[in-house]
Amino acid sequence: MKIRIAHHTMDLEGMITFYVDSLGLRLKKTFKSETGYEGVIFCDDTDAWELEFTSSHDLPKCCSDEDDLIILYFDSMAVYNSTIERLSHLKHMEFAPRNPYWEEHGRLYKDPDGNRVVIVKPASGEGDG
Repeated sequence: MKIRIAHHTMDLEGMITFYVDSLGLRLKKTFKSETGYEGVIFCDDTDAWELEFTSSHDLPKCCSDEDDLIILYFDSMAVYNSTIERLSHLKHMEFAPRNPYWEEHGRLYKDPDGNRVVIVKPASGEGDG
């Protein structure tokens, strides 16, 4: 099974900058349809999941709360640390998650649309090689 999560946005370029340049995800595909939708699809090196953002003439009608999260689990402490350093260098603000579990196990940032993204560090001893 494969999973794709899709969100509507008005800022595709901002999403590319955040998810590729800041978080290090791979831009798998861009598309533009005859029905007025365009979008981008991100994934990681495993290609087991996809995160899609679409844009159209319609404004997004999102209603999320502080517990609606995009959660990225890192396999390597080195990649986790370099991602956190890159986010800091690029002046992305860190936010306090509502759920204390995520504060203990990762860091929370917001993408250009305000979607909450948790960067989870590997469990102790995992992926350090």
